[in-house]
Amino acid sequence: MHQLNLQLIEESNRRCREWGLDPTIIPDPIEISQEQLLQIQRENKEVLKVVEFFIPEFLKMVKGTPLLIVVTDHQGIIMYIEGDNTIKDVIQQLGFRPGVQFTESYNGTNCISLALNHNLPVEVVGSQHYHNFLCQSACYSVPFKDHRTNGTLGTVSIMTALNYEDPLLLSLLSIVGTSIEREIQLQEQNKDLNVLNQVLTESSHTAMILTDHYGRIMEFNPYAEKLTGLKRQNVLKKPAAELAILEDWIQKIIQTKESFSDVEVKFQKPNSVKETICLFDGRPIYSVNQYFIGTVCSFRDITERYENQLLMQHHAHHDDLTTLPNRRYFHNYVNGILNSAKGKDISLAVFLLDLDRFKLINDTLGHAKGDTLLVEIAQRLNHYLLEKGKLFRMGGDEFTIALTEFNSIDEVKKMADDIIEVVRKPFFLQNLEFHVSTSIGIALYPNDGTDINTLFLHADTAMYRAKDQGKNGYCIYNSDMNEESLKKLTLESELELAIKNNDLILHYQPQIDLHTNQVVGVEALLRWNHPELGLIPPADFIPLAEEMGLMVHLGEWVLNHGCRQMKKWHDQGLTTLKLSINLSPQEFLKQRLVDKVKQVLQETGLAPHGLELEITESMTMDVVRSTSMLEELHELGIQIAIDDFGTGFSSLNYLKNFHIHRLKIDRSFVRDMMNGPKDAQIVSTIISIAHALNLKVIAEGVETEEQLHFLQNLKCDEIQGYYYSKPLSASDLEKKYEFNSSRGVIHP
Repeated sequence: MHQLNLQLIEESNRRCREWGLDPTIIPDPIEISQEQLLQIQRENKEVLKVVEFFIPEFLKMVKGTPLLIVVTDHQGIIMYIEGDNTIKDVIQQLGFRPGVQFTESYNGTNCISLALNHNLPVEVVGSQHYHNFLCQSACYSVPFKDHRTNGTLGTVSIMTALNYEDPLLLSLLSIVGTSIEREIQLQEQNKDLNVLNQVLTESSHTAMILTDHYGRIMEFNPYAEKLTGLKRQNVLKKPAAELAILEDWIQKIIQTKESFSDVEVKFQKPNSVKETICLFDGRPIYSVNQYFIGTVCSFRDITERYENQLLMQHHAHHDDLTTLPNRRYFHNYVNGILNSAKGKDISLAVFLLDLDRFKLINDTLGHAKGDTLLVEIAQRLNHYLLEKGKLFRMGGDEFTIALTEFNSIDEVKKMADDIIEVVRKPFFLQNLEFHVSTSIGIALYPNDGTDINTLFLHADTAMYRAKDQGKNGYCIYNSDMNEESLKKLTLESELELAIKNNDLILHYQPQIDLHTNQVVGVEALLRWNHPELGLIPPADFIPLAEEMGLMVHLGEWVLNHGCRQMKKWHDQGLTTLKLSINLSPQEFLKQRLVDKVKQVLQETGLAPHGLELEITESMTMDVVRSTSMLEELHELGIQIAIDDFGTGFSSLNYLKNFHIHRLKIDRSFVRDMMNGPKDAQIVSTIISIAHALNLKVIAEGVETEEQLHFLQNLKCDEIQGYYYSKPLSASDLEKKYEFNSSRGVIHP
């Protein structure tokens, strides 16, 4: 279904391009007159009556999620809008209001037209829209049909901000559409029916019972037989009081002469375990002389509607992927515990789990494999917890646990250690073994908060402390963490501004050829020149940039400025010098990476052989995409290096088949190779393999003369590290290595 949805969107966007629609222009609305709108609303009054019942109930279930519900007729004309006032104001300013018609040929790719044209549930999210002004929204639409003709009566749709995009919304919306269809069918079946004619009509879909003034059953129609499982001949002439299915309602009518409508009754058919839910209507019958002569009662089956409402409630409180209780359920559950805790001594710990580097797996193997991993983690955690605590999925790769059954802080710590080990056990995806770790933050009631928001905030703060301490661990909240959290928030707010204000600088660390003892390249390393804090190292702000989705912007900044500087050095005669730049996973997976590199080389005038891009082993897990990307860069003349080699997913196959020029031995092996035979052997093996494949090897993190001589003996090609130089600004590097050399040769 997901693949079909993408295909429909792609075909629609292609048609829009062929029609010449301008994606940058907001089209003026196609609007009918107020008189025409009123006529359409009158023609669809039964639909709107049902909508006005279901939609408020639906909005209550998803309270807290800002969204808008839009209902159209079969022509795509908006008849009804309800939901978040802010979103409503924005779309009305864009011209979307009752009386406006949606068409593909005018409005571009949109979920309403797709749902109407193909009679299928559709979601159009973010950049899947044709027009740019809709690219920050997520839209979902389902058609609802006329059960008699199977023709489409209209659509019911959700519009929300891209941040709240969730496939669960389409599932919920489909339930709403089904409920609307069923309710319209029920209303049509009971509309303008004569009660006595209905009793006599074999095809009636409403159960009917007639009694005399004593309460004896005089008529019991075929649908009453079907609905109750009772036979007409077995109930005629018998007191209605014996029918447990109607409890005492008929007797109440006889005694009070009152009418009852839409009374919910529940019963089980004979030999059935499933409960049937009906709406009961009953009223007294009088003769022409106004004598009371009996009762007429009807009841119609609403079991399906009732089950749909329960299903909607389940979806509103459970995660669609893992079936775990969701964030809404978590808040209700913990609030229930806290409300019952007033004046009592209870134990409550809130665990917040965040998977480490999960985005990398998602980006490289795809969301389907990432979802498989999340489901298995959920199953593992549930199997471990059993009755110890309750597990929730908060969204993405975040889980929470509400723990109530513990007697000491040591038990909490023991559970945190256990959970870390449960997650660390290997996973197998695409026949590859993966190890995933988790960082856990813990907040305890009442020391760390007495309400849900404070407890969750403090667990979140502790979780980020666990990540800062190297991940794959846990932290219990303490008040000292607030100061660091405030510092982090301040840096987050200032980082985006730093990019705009050009407060970033590049430092360059030289790379030395061990055969010629010459500087043959430099690695560009980013620094943030904060106006108050001074130079901030990348370890303090790169993780923030990853969280904020700024890595692509930072990468483009480094590429532009680094290439401009290298072009200046080439112009000074240093034409053999190369610039090495690290690519983040977000940059490597970006569709336009090759185009961006071409553009920067053209703008700066730097020759392609003067640029080397460094990627990590884990980025190459998506072999098909990596092969294509590396081939294009190779054809462009760019050199490729594998950074941190030996620490990720290693495969001789990709070394053999990918266009790679250089391996960088991770600094952890270089640091430890003098202390143990294993690390020394690893370094020796990497160099041997690289040379066998005609690849050059550079060792990073070289700090001592002993390390230098060891690498020379192993025939390592190049080194980089503090032994020769720490990263320096361009001007300091020029002074240290006499970059004004007219011969183009630089000696350390």
